[in-house]
Amino acid sequence: MSRPPLDTGGATPPGQAVADLYADATELHRGLLGAARRSDPLDAFLFAAGLTQVCEDHLAGTPWLLSRAASELDGTAAGKVLRLALNGVVTAADQSPTTGRLREWLSATRRLTDALADAVTGRPDATTEGDPQAFSGRVGALLERLGTEVPPSGAAMLEGSLLRPPSCFRSFDQHPRDVVELVTRFTDRYPDRGTRILVIGLRTSGSYLAPLAGAALRADGYAHVTVRTTRPGGASSRADIAALRSAVRDGALAVLIDDPPSTGGSLVAVARGLSRAGLPAERVVMLYAAFADRPAPALLARFPSVVLPPDDWHIRDRLREPGLRRSLAEVLPDHDVLSLSADEPGLPSRWSHVELPFTVRTHSATGDAELRLVAQGAGTGYLGRHALSVAEALDGLVPRVHGFHDGVLLRDRPAEEPGPRPDLARTQQAPAADVVRYVVQRRARVPLAADRSVMLTGCQPVWEAGARLFADRCGRLAAPLRPLLIDPLLRDLLRTSSASLVDGHMAFGRWCPDSGGWTKADFDDGCFSHLDLAAYDAAYDLAGAAQALLPDADQMQSAYERMTGSRIPAARWCVYQAVHGWNAERLGRSGARTGVDEATARRARSRAVQEYLAALYLRDLELPGAGLEPPSAHGAWCALDVDGVLETDLCGAPAPAPAGMLALRALRAHGYRVLLATGRPVPEVRDRCRTYGLPGGVAEYGAVVYDTERDSVTPVVTGPDPSALASLLSGLPSVTLDPQYARCVRACRGTGADRAALDDATVREVTGRPEAAGFTVVQGEMQTDFVPAGVDKATGVATLLQTLGAPAGTRPVLAVGDSATDIPLLRWARNGLAPGNAAPAVRAAGLTVLRRPCQAGLADAVGRLLGHRPGGCPRCRPPSLSPGDTALTALLAVPEAGRAGMPVRLARLAHARAAVARHSCAGTAGAPLTAGGDTTRHSTP
Repeated sequence: MSRPPLDTGGATPPGQAVADLYADATELHRGLLGAARRSDPLDAFLFAAGLTQVCEDHLAGTPWLLSRAASELDGTAAGKVLRLALNGVVTAADQSPTTGRLREWLSATRRLTDALADAVTGRPDATTEGDPQAFSGRVGALLERLGTEVPPSGAAMLEGSLLRPPSCFRSFDQHPRDVVELVTRFTDRYPDRGTRILVIGLRTSGSYLAPLAGAALRADGYAHVTVRTTRPGGASSRADIAALRSAVRDGALAVLIDDPPSTGGSLVAVARGLSRAGLPAERVVMLYAAFADRPAPALLARFPSVVLPPDDWHIRDRLREPGLRRSLAEVLPDHDVLSLSADEPGLPSRWSHVELPFTVRTHSATGDAELRLVAQGAGTGYLGRHALSVAEALDGLVPRVHGFHDGVLLRDRPAEEPGPRPDLARTQQAPAADVVRYVVQRRARVPLAADRSVMLTGCQPVWEAGARLFADRCGRLAAPLRPLLIDPLLRDLLRTSSASLVDGHMAFGRWCPDSGGWTKADFDDGCFSHLDLAAYDAAYDLAGAAQALLPDADQMQSAYERMTGSRIPAARWCVYQAVHGWNAERLGRSGARTGVDEATARRARSRAVQEYLAALYLRDLELPGAGLEPPSAHGAWCALDVDGVLETDLCGAPAPAPAGMLALRALRAHGYRVLLATGRPVPEVRDRCRTYGLPGGVAEYGAVVYDTERDSVTPVVTGPDPSALASLLSGLPSVTLDPQYARCVRACRGTGADRAALDDATVREVTGRPEAAGFTVVQGEMQTDFVPAGVDKATGVATLLQTLGAPAGTRPVLAVGDSATDIPLLRWARNGLAPGNAAPAVRAAGLTVLRRPCQAGLADAVGRLLGHRPGGCPRCRPPSLSPGDTALTALLAVPEAGRAGMPVRLARLAHARAAVARHSCAGTAGAPLTAGGDTTRHSTP
C-alpha cells in the first residue's frame, strides 16, 4: 500500500524531516505561497490566519509586569488605570514608522485571510488541493499585493515571534464546517440580516475561527460584519478601540468565538471589557462548540450563547461509514471496498482525538484483504497532516500510517491496542528498553533546527512551567523576580543544543506490543499541544517515562546517556521530573483520567527535588575512594521531623532545601544515624529513607514505623479501625482524603496548592460522631489529620529503635521538631531543639527554640551537636557544584532561613544567575552547565 507524498505545506526547512509548527513569520509566509501554488485554499487560509496571529500578538505586546498586574487587578480602579496604560503603550508604539509599515502589511494579510475564509466556507467541499478557482480574482490580487517575502522591516520586527498552533484545528477535532454550522444556528436566533455584527475571536484559536465565522455570516447575507481578534488581558490597538466604539454606537451584536470553554473565564474576561465600553451583556453572544465531558460553564449563563453540541461535530460524520469510504478511496485508491464494519463514533473530548477502530475488506490487484484500521482525528489541513511526516520518520516505532484525508488519519490497529485515552497502566507494562529506544530513535530521526521553546514566553513551555513551580520558593516576591531572575535562569538551564520533536505524552502514553517491539499510538498528540509544555529536549520525554517506570529510572537514564553520548545535567533532570509531576497533578484536577492520583503526583514532585539534592550532598558519602569515612553503623541516633524542619513547601508539595541536606550530610559524615519522625504516610517516608540513605522512619505521627533494610512496615498501635471515619469524611462536600494513610486519616478541602484544612465547624461535627471515637485531631495549614489516641512520635521512635536492634533504653542524642506533635519526642531525646518557626505550643512547653527558622534552624541544631556549622570541617565539607547546580540550589535555598535570611539568599541567587548567564554568553548556550557535559560534582580535597 503506497503512501501519498508527505507535505506539511511547504514550511519544512531543508534537511528537516518534519516541520516545526512553532513557525516564524517567514516560514508561515513561505507556507502560504506553497499552498497557493498547490491551489489548496484550506492550507492557504491556515497559514494566512497564522501570519495574522503572529503580527497581532507582536503589535499587542506589552511589558510583562504591566500585563500581569493589570490581569491581577482586573475590575478594580487600579486595574482600569493599568489597562489604560497598556493601551497607551500600544498606541505609542503605533506612532513609529516601522510599526506603521507592519500594520499596513498586516491589513493586507487580514484582507487575504478574510478572502480565503470566504473560499473555505463558501465551498466546503473544496478544502483540499486542486482548487485553482479559489485563487482567482480577489484572492490572487491580494496574494500579489502581499508580496513574495515578508518585508525586511517587518521580518526584523517579528524576529523571535512565533505561531501558537490553534488548539481548535490542531489538538481538537474541529473543522471549518463546524464554524459554518454554528453560524447557521446563530442565524436561526438572530435572523435580521441588517444587524451590525462585531465578531471577536479570542486568540489563538480565535485568529482562525473569527475569520471563518465572519465569512459564513457574509455568505448568509449579513451586510455589516467586522472581524477582530483579541487576547484576554491584552492591550487593544487604536483600530480595535475604534471598531468597539462603532459597535457600541450602532447597537451592534458582539459575537465572541473561541475554543470549547473549560471554565468560560477567558470569554467572560473579554465580555467584561465590552461591558466597560458600553456594550450590555444581552448584546454579547457566545459562539462555541462543546465537548462531551464538559458541562456548560456557569460563568457563561448570563450571556446568550449559540452552542454546537458534541453530537453534531463534523468529525463524527467523517468517522461514519460514508466518510470512512471517502477517506479510503483517497488514501487507498487501488483498493475497492467490499465491506466495512464500524461502531458509532465517540464524542469529542478535551483530552484526546476522536478515533474509531474499524475493519474493512478490500479487493486490489493482489487479491482480497481484511484490514484492521483506526480512523482518528488528527487536525485540520497542514496542522493534521503533520502526523504523516512524523509517522514516516518514526517508521517501525509507531503503528503503520496509511494516509490522511480531510482531518482524519488512517493507520493500522495493533492487536492489543489500548483505548483512546492515555494509559498509565499500559505505559508501566512497556519494556523499559523499548521505551528508551523510542526516545533515542525519535531524537535522532526528527531533529529540529533550534530550541524555540526559549521564545515561547507566555505559552507555558516546560521552562516557564518550571519557573512558575520553583519561583514558589520566593513567596510573594515570585511575581517580580520571575522576569528578572527566575525565568532567564530556567531558560538557560533547560536550553538544548540538540533540538528534536519531543513526544510530550511519555508519562502516560498509549503503548502496544507489536511484532518488532512495542509501538506508540499517540506519537503526535503531545507535541504542539493545547496542554502546552513545549520542549525540544528528548531528555524531557525520558524523564516522563522514568516517572511511569520508576523502578527502572536509573537504568533508563544510563542507557539513554550511553546510546546518545550525551549526559543529562542533574539540575535539568530535576526540573523535568518536577514539571512532569506538576503536569500529572494539573491534568488530574482538570478531569483527565491519567491513572495518577493527586497524592502520587505531588509525591513525584517531592521525589524529584529529594533525589536531586541527595545526589549533590549525600551520594559521595557512600562512594569508595572519595576520601570520606562511610557513615557509621554504630553511631548515636538522631530523629528529625520533616515538614518545617528538613523540608518546606514547594507549590503545595514538600521539598528539601540545601541547608537541610547539608545538615543531614554533616550528621551522616560524622557517624550519626538519622531517623525521620513525621506525620507523613509510609510511602513518603520510604521515599525519603531510600533517597537520603537513612535506616528508617516513623510515619503517621508514630502509628507506624518503617525499616529501610528490610523494607518492612510495623504498626505501633492497633487503635480504632479508620475505615468508618474515612467513609464519613469522604461523604462530606468537597472533602478529599489522602489514600496513602493506613492508621490515620488525612482530609482536606480543595486541590493542589490551594488545599486547606477542614474548618472548625466541620471538625466539631465530625468529632461528635461515633466514627471518630478514639481519634484526636491534628490541624495543619493544608490538611486535618485524625490520629489514633495515644500515638506519639516518641513511642514511634522507641519502637523503631527496638526494631533496628538498638539496646534497650537507647534515646536519640538529638531530636529536632517544630510542632505540638513533636513535644513528646523533644522531651524524651537527650537534646530536643526546635527551629525558630516552632509552634506556640512548643515554646509554651519550655523547650529550646533556636533563633533561625526551618532548615537554617536545623543547621544550627546540628551545629550545636557537632561543635561547628554543617560543612565547616573537611569531613562534612560540601562538594563543589557546577554553575547550573549552584543556581538551582540557590533558588531552592531562598526560604530556608525565613524572611530575615531572604535578602542574603536572593543575593546569592542573583550571583548564581549571573554566572549561568556568563556561561551562556560565552558561546556554550545549550550545552550542559557542567564541565564536559557531565553532572559530576568534584569533592573538595
